[in-house]
Amino acid sequence: MEPTLQSGRLDSARLAQCSYRSVTLMIALYEDSKYVDICNEICSRFKELDVGSFELTYSIPEHPNCLLQSDMDVRMMWMCLEILNSSFVDISVKDRVNSNIEGAGQNHEESPHAGSNDVPIHTTPMSRTVESNSATGENEHLGNSTSHEDNAYLSQGWREYISHAGQKFEGGATEFRNKLCKYAIEMGFRFAYARNDKFRVIAECFKKKSDGCNWHIFGALCQANGFFYIRTLNNVHTCTSCIRGPKSKMMSSKVISSVIVDQIREKPTIKPADIVKDFKQKYGLDISYKIAWNGTKLAKSTVHGDESLSYRQLVWYRDTLMSTNPGSHCVLESDPRTSRFRRLFVCYGACIEGFQWCRPMLFIDATFLKSKYKGQLIGATGKDGNQGFFPFAFAIVDFESDENWSWFSENLAKVLTSGGRTITFVSDHNKGLIEAVSNIFPTSHHAFCLDNLKKNLFSIYPATYAKFFPERIVDLFMRCAYAPTEAAFEFDLKNLKNEGGAPIKTFLENLPKENWSYAYFKGNGYGEICNNVSESFTSWVSELWALPICQMVDGIGIKLMEIIAERNREAGDWSSVLCPEMERTLNETLIVGKNWNVTCSSASVFEVHAEGTVTVDLSNHFCSCHAWQRKGFPCAHALVAVQKNSGCIYDYVNNFFKSSYFRSSYATLISPIPDIENATHEGSDDRVILPPLSRKSPGPMAKKLKSVEKLPRAIKCGRCGAVGRHNKKTCTANI
Repeated sequence: MEPTLQSGRLDSARLAQCSYRSVTLMIALYEDSKYVDICNEICSRFKELDVGSFELTYSIPEHPNCLLQSDMDVRMMWMCLEILNSSFVDISVKDRVNSNIEGAGQNHEESPHAGSNDVPIHTTPMSRTVESNSATGENEHLGNSTSHEDNAYLSQGWREYISHAGQKFEGGATEFRNKLCKYAIEMGFRFAYARNDKFRVIAECFKKKSDGCNWHIFGALCQANGFFYIRTLNNVHTCTSCIRGPKSKMMSSKVISSVIVDQIREKPTIKPADIVKDFKQKYGLDISYKIAWNGTKLAKSTVHGDESLSYRQLVWYRDTLMSTNPGSHCVLESDPRTSRFRRLFVCYGACIEGFQWCRPMLFIDATFLKSKYKGQLIGATGKDGNQGFFPFAFAIVDFESDENWSWFSENLAKVLTSGGRTITFVSDHNKGLIEAVSNIFPTSHHAFCLDNLKKNLFSIYPATYAKFFPERIVDLFMRCAYAPTEAAFEFDLKNLKNEGGAPIKTFLENLPKENWSYAYFKGNGYGEICNNVSESFTSWVSELWALPICQMVDGIGIKLMEIIAERNREAGDWSSVLCPEMERTLNETLIVGKNWNVTCSSASVFEVHAEGTVTVDLSNHFCSCHAWQRKGFPCAHALVAVQKNSGCIYDYVNNFFKSSYFRSSYATLISPIPDIENATHEGSDDRVILPPLSRKSPGPMAKKLKSVEKLPRAIKCGRCGAVGRHNKKTCTANI
């Protein structure tokens, strides 16, 4: 083949800078050069390449990735150089990624763009690609065994971030520096800034002093359009070989932030440990936890803005919420002396209206937030007719205190008194909340969550006790809680105290039976004596805990808007009298009593012969098994009695479980709130809210509030036998 370098014609040649990985070679181009000549010249200089195992692209101003695949492409490239009056062109040599393993042994397949003199594109074995070329000594240091692993790395595109002089970066010096770092990471070298400001950036190879490497790049800002351009670029390294390894000194939190910003936008709660794992799997890079943590923090700031500035947006958000959603109740308070945030209460008008059609019950719970300034999120959640949670109101307070519980209850009272209903509250056994509910809702009933009491009951017995003993005590305690009558309760309570001893007696001293026993509880709990509804709400919004406060409040509002609209559409398709979940429960309950015998005593009183004999009074919604009264939904005994009486079953089901009430619960929709960045505040309140002083959480971020009944464990002295706070070593009793 005739050589491509013709010394007698160099005066009319153009120079092509062919870059492959971190190496650049210069070849001469002529007006009659062919595509095959360029490929052969590249293969003769880069010994690890075969014809067809790579792709070529060239760059001209504004178009950095022009395809070079045929003689026609070569002629078009030559014409562009003449038009631009340029003597140089940058050609990028990229390894061809071959995903068709089975075709590795084929001779070739022709490119659809090829002309008569074009080079055939061979489908080479996977081992000849740069990612797993075991024939070269350089790749032996990479530790790569298969090509498909490296081909999956998302960082491969970083090789194209720096390509030629004249390259444009619309993001200014920030974008240029970011892409330069990524380029260095992927190409396996390190650089140092000789000059670095917003107007110009000069970087040189880190080995310039030690190895005399001449690699350097100079970029500057164009004052006319604000873009950043590469002015000069020497992309040839003369130092020791550049190897792309799993670790790089050029990796920084800013690079991490630019990579994960979209992940943070989709999943704000992603953990730094997950970022470390993702970088290893998707980019083949090892990063430290500290860099991942700082990068996550920067990305969150980029996506959601500065957390301290978010507090200043609360005044605008409150006013906008009230104007776009009439009937809503939103209260924002700050310290009058320091202007620091104290608390925020939010209850949408749609929730106030919808709660009128839900059971008169509210489940109260609080959890610690994970944002920079901590605080607590308090939620008041109801339950709709389809057994789903109904988000009613929420508040954010600076920290837990009796004053904040009282303030939250006062605002709840303002949105509940208009309904004129007696509300049943369910919560953990928390002193501040108990006092607030008692003072502000004197006629309401307050039930303590049994799940929380069970956990606290387990904690009063040390680990030295056999496992079966605390379980036995808890079982006796639950028998007391579900005892249907006062007599049954007192009987079970006696057994509990006898077996539990002094610890259980101390535990029950500060636990009024009216708040946890069905037999003495005066309110209507509808069978709900556990706080799992609040836990559902807490879990529902948990992905927002780490956001700045205004974005978190807006995020909760968006979730409320979506769930109300979704359930509104869902209920429109229902044709059953009861909500689907309750309709299913009704049918299952009917099957239970299908073989029972029923005896009529009067027009509304029946005797049902099941495993035992129970009495059902339909007119008073009473069953001697007490399940109907406890759950507010007909039990199996009641249903067979209704069928015996030839009555309509649905007449004996509470309206709160019917589809019509469910539709009314979600009939009022929430109006969206405009983007704060595109809005102007025109309200009368010109306060500047500052963030609260950050307080360290008393425990894990999402840990429940401590209950007041967790008293010090009683100790039985081994010397005198007395129960108290001493043991046999400190005993002073006279024996």
